[in-house]
Amino acid sequence: MVAEKYREFADRNRQEYVGVYDSMKWLHPDDAANANRERESLIASIFRFPGATWTCAGTKLFTHALSPGCLLCAQGAWSCLFINGICNARCFYCPSSQDDSGPPVTNTLVFEKAADYADYVNRFNIQGVSFSGGEPFLTFDRVLAFLEAVKTHVDHPVYTWLYTNGILAKRERLAALRDGGLDEIRFDLSANQYRLDALEKAVGVIPRVTVEIPAIPEDVPTTRQLIAELASAGVDHLNLHQIRCTPYNRGKLAARGYTFLHGPKVTVLETELAALELMRYSQEHSIELPINYCTHAYQHQFQSAGVRRRCADLIKAEYEDVTPTGYIRRLTISGPEEAIAHVAETFAVRGIAASHYSLSAKGGSLSFAAELWPFVDFSSIRLKVGHSQAVLRNGVSYRHPFKKMDLNGSKTLFVEKQTVQPGIWLEGEQIEALGRFIESRGTELLNGQGDLAVPESLNGIESFEAFKPGLASYC
Repeated sequence: MVAEKYREFADRNRQEYVGVYDSMKWLHPDDAANANRERESLIASIFRFPGATWTCAGTKLFTHALSPGCLLCAQGAWSCLFINGICNARCFYCPSSQDDSGPPVTNTLVFEKAADYADYVNRFNIQGVSFSGGEPFLTFDRVLAFLEAVKTHVDHPVYTWLYTNGILAKRERLAALRDGGLDEIRFDLSANQYRLDALEKAVGVIPRVTVEIPAIPEDVPTTRQLIAELASAGVDHLNLHQIRCTPYNRGKLAARGYTFLHGPKVTVLETELAALELMRYSQEHSIELPINYCTHAYQHQFQSAGVRRRCADLIKAEYEDVTPTGYIRRLTISGPEEAIAHVAETFAVRGIAASHYSLSAKGGSLSFAAELWPFVDFSSIRLKVGHSQAVLRNGVSYRHPFKKMDLNGSKTLFVEKQTVQPGIWLEGEQIEALGRFIESRGTELLNGQGDLAVPESLNGIESFEAFKPGLASYC
């Protein structure tokens, strides 16, 4: 299974990096075992001391505590608003050119007006909002307008934070953000040569100050020293990111001799080991600054799942279910008409609402909500499992079923139902395996905890049903 997944990712990555793929330094399978041993050794060292914790199905590792914003992100209750797409720094690891001066965007939704975005936050009960870019201070008045709208026009409390490189973070601007209700500010110190002057201005002004930086392998000696300084300076959290490769930054990453890892997106081996080394150092030196390693394995799964879950109820049928990973699942049985009729009759006799199941016009198939599983006799029928996803859009593509959603008097959104897995047929032991999985794993999967392994007999639907546990495989 691992080898098959490796080939799938390698083929996908080869297509994305066509023309340069063969010149990239990929982790050779023969070297993967050594990399795994190094990673496991670092993790074991981290856990020799108190305060280290896995969360989100073992894709996120932190010490001591997570910031409120990170907790909301993990819960899928967060919206990241890219307030602009322009920047005044030139970081080698940046995944895009940062030369887009267009309007604010979140999950491809464009919001020209701050009031419209506040209505979006209100409508979807979003608990946390971050302002990112680009560099938010380059359009500071825009930041203040959207911050004010979120803080004053949303019916529920919203925790807000802002990402910045700190270059333009002047004292009066920090005070304005505080007065506007900003709860947290996050500095990418690596974008400004690890200078602490802007950060020091923010401590005591913004309620919570975080440093959020990529774990740059060459900078590990500098960052080790920095950790103690941050703790002394009154910083509340340190977030370490895994560097991701894109066609835009590939050349700069390759020039540094980095080793690339196959996966849903290409990542850098050395940056993960650097992050773990910094956590180990902090633990061994009893530095109580909370550190969060934000992996791509976490981001790829949990952040997108939250967006899908947010929209799924808008377009799913009542006889469909939303999986923990945010996909809409449809269960459909097919077989002899008398067997299907017997299932429908059982539902009716038990007084089950007709909206919780759907009998086909010819009576040869029936779709039903997973909660009705115990009342279905599978002895002479087959089961089809299909998955779709809800996507919120500014306009209609006319390629998928959709519903119109009036956000307010001036803004209209559309939710589309896109098929991502048209359906696989299960029989006998496969049906039993899925039943056990749904009944025993559903609740704990909602929180991304516990043993998340999907039975091997259900290969093909695992990513739609469960989070893949653990850090990304080195293969």
